[in-house]
Amino acid sequence: MAGGAELVTVFGRVQESGGQATEIPLLSVLRDTLGDSDPENDRLRYVWILTSTRPTPLQRVTSALSFAYFSPGSQRHSDRVPKPALDLAAPAKTVWPNLVSDGVQVLRLDPMGVSVRSSTRSYRGNSSEYRQLQVSQTLSVLTALENQPQTPKVLSSAELQEIYSRLSLSNRAFGGLVRQENLPRFYDKQNTEREQTRGHNWELLRQRAELNGLYFEPLALPDSTPSEAVLWLARGDLERRDGRQFTRQFLNIANPWTDDRLLNWTGYTQTRYFDSDDHPVPAGAPGAHPVEMIPLALYSLDHPHVPLLLVDFRNTSQPRRRELVRHGAATVITGVLGISRFGNWPFLAASSAWTFVRGRQGNAVNRSARLEAYAGARAFLAMDSGIDPAFRSELMQRLGHLAVNPLENATSTEATVAREQYAALSQYAMTPAGLPAKLQAERQRELDSYTRPRVARVLAGFGRLFTGGPRVGPEKSLELRAQLDSYRRYAAQLRFLDRLLAASPRPDVNWDPDQIRHSIEALSAEPRKDSRAPRVIAQMFERSDDPELRIACLRALGRLDVYEARNELWRLSQDPLTADSWRTLCLLYLHGNATAQTPPEAGLQSGAE
Repeated sequence: MAGGAELVTVFGRVQESGGQATEIPLLSVLRDTLGDSDPENDRLRYVWILTSTRPTPLQRVTSALSFAYFSPGSQRHSDRVPKPALDLAAPAKTVWPNLVSDGVQVLRLDPMGVSVRSSTRSYRGNSSEYRQLQVSQTLSVLTALENQPQTPKVLSSAELQEIYSRLSLSNRAFGGLVRQENLPRFYDKQNTEREQTRGHNWELLRQRAELNGLYFEPLALPDSTPSEAVLWLARGDLERRDGRQFTRQFLNIANPWTDDRLLNWTGYTQTRYFDSDDHPVPAGAPGAHPVEMIPLALYSLDHPHVPLLLVDFRNTSQPRRRELVRHGAATVITGVLGISRFGNWPFLAASSAWTFVRGRQGNAVNRSARLEAYAGARAFLAMDSGIDPAFRSELMQRLGHLAVNPLENATSTEATVAREQYAALSQYAMTPAGLPAKLQAERQRELDSYTRPRVARVLAGFGRLFTGGPRVGPEKSLELRAQLDSYRRYAAQLRFLDRLLAASPRPDVNWDPDQIRHSIEALSAEPRKDSRAPRVIAQMFERSDDPELRIACLRALGRLDVYEARNELWRLSQDPLTADSWRTLCLLYLHGNATAQTPPEAGLQSGAE
């Protein structure tokens, strides 16, 4: 882009109904590089989910109807510039409007009667769930991208983690308030929980399948852990089904051994080959014999606590019927009766107890978790190339019965919409008065956040409602980029040291001390009115045993001409856990009497005496 930025787009290889793979744009990210190739001063800004569209007027009207659990039609074309799903430079700016919107719903709209309350809650709920669906599908794409080492890394691992974390947090009420330095810890926690959930559900479903004489097949993308699983039944086992027992718990399907429909099954089947010990082998292997397999159910392994039934091949309407019952009950309670969890304490206690008991019994009681599992399955089936095309088409068709949101579009039309919106976004990025001009205004706001107090920025924001600013002319663009370069490098070094301190109690052991020393010297070379830098440098001094690194920390604190740096030097000089020689050196740097060529720790004892 003009003005020193890049529009990075992630393409996904999607399997079409005919079995052919095609690439479609899924996600675009604006990366502000300030016109150079150094990643240290780069900053990610807007994120566009290209498969997400503005709803049609008919979709909007239908989504406001309380019990309209059907699709009035998909958005087939969209040649407008898409709205950003998230501003990575200001993730907190959507938190307070959402809270205000919730407050207006509870305090103003709900008391206006059943018709207003039910329609507004229905529309807001469908809009929120549609956004969550698109975000969850995007998170599945990012996870697959991170797990494929052969894919060119246009986005670094740190950038992918930032995008993943911010998108995941955007579905939470106060997620936008999470600080930047806490994102790696959140990302690691999310990854750990996802792997543990998949492993738990994988083992639980496998054991239940073996107990009931069924075949368990996990499904996974390349270089990833299984996220879905299919249960199969061998047609030959139906002839020996007398006396077989079936335990329905956690499987949530009818007993296949007493179902006469399977004897005359005319639906989809697969032929697998097994050896004499009933181990799967390739076709043509010595001693291999064919077995006709009948699919019974598709499960999501990403659902917490228990596998989630998504597709029941014998009763396609069963998962949808369960979802409609749960959704309808919530609509009646909150929309029609006007009973909310936080406005009625007895209902909150009863609902929490019911949810806890049902969840312990293995029932899927969390609507958000079910929606995320459904979105992950949609993305998996669209991207996986290892599934038989006919079987994928069968799964996608049956999975579509779970779509109860009128705002949701068909998977086939999302590809067309994504291409059209990507073309419009690319044109917008190449227009000088489009995205480049908007980026210049965002840079000016970013610089103001570094140089101006909060009250002045708030007043300037009100002024921009009437003036439409800020406007940055071409003559000030280079000066603005130079100033931002200095501030961003400072922030990058501070985030680096924060991550080291959060990752280990001994950063100098787990990381190169020379690189740590370089970051500390870079922080002290450009002093800012920031109390965090002296605190971080002092913590690095306390956790390190390397004499040269500790000298660099004290030299940096002595160079920083701010009250916080002097306060940290005084605190270190009075700390009884600090060696006497180092305490004396802290006092020397505090009073400006220490030279740049200070001897290492072994030579400090005479100075201390």
